[in-house]
Amino acid sequence: MAGVDRSIHTPAAGHPAWLAAPLIVLGDSITAAGPWREAFPARTVHNAAIPGNTTRDLLGRLAGLPGLRRATVVLMAGINDILQGESAPAVADRILTIRRQLLARGAARVVVVSTIPCEAARWGPRCLAPVAEVNRRLRGALPAADFLDLTALLANGGGLRPSLGVDGLHLGPEAYRIWMEHLRPML
Repeated sequence: MAGVDRSIHTPAAGHPAWLAAPLIVLGDSITAAGPWREAFPARTVHNAAIPGNTTRDLLGRLAGLPGLRRATVVLMAGINDILQGESAPAVADRILTIRRQLLARGAARVVVVSTIPCEAARWGPRCLAPVAEVNRRLRGALPAADFLDLTALLANGGGLRPSLGVDGLHLGPEAYRIWMEHLRPML
């Protein structure tokens, strides 16, 4: 995907000590395209999101993630699984497994972001109910402090709001602004 910044951004000296802990973002193309450096200029940021990844892919590459010790991980995935016909319970279970494994490998914290539904008018309604179920399961299984539910902010009854997306699936600048605005206080 063009424009995805895979480099590691290290902040300048003089920032508070808690900012020395790296921020790792993990997910699919929606996560990969996020403005992570701009949103968190005082953090060391590693964008480990890969376009096209499913939750199965993420599970398979956890061992290769750099610098988990003390890191905060932001995880958002699941829509690719749903679009490929995976069941909502299986997707939610894998997201929770990824979170548990990241914590077991030394991550200080894992913030899970809700799976964003696609725009039904462009992608069909097949993603709406399963995504809602994934998010219900995540909301019920995670501490509120570690779950950022963007559904009400980015979607309506027809999925992703057209004004916030670029193709009915991927987010536009305003959607990323909303995401970062609500994520910053959690970190």
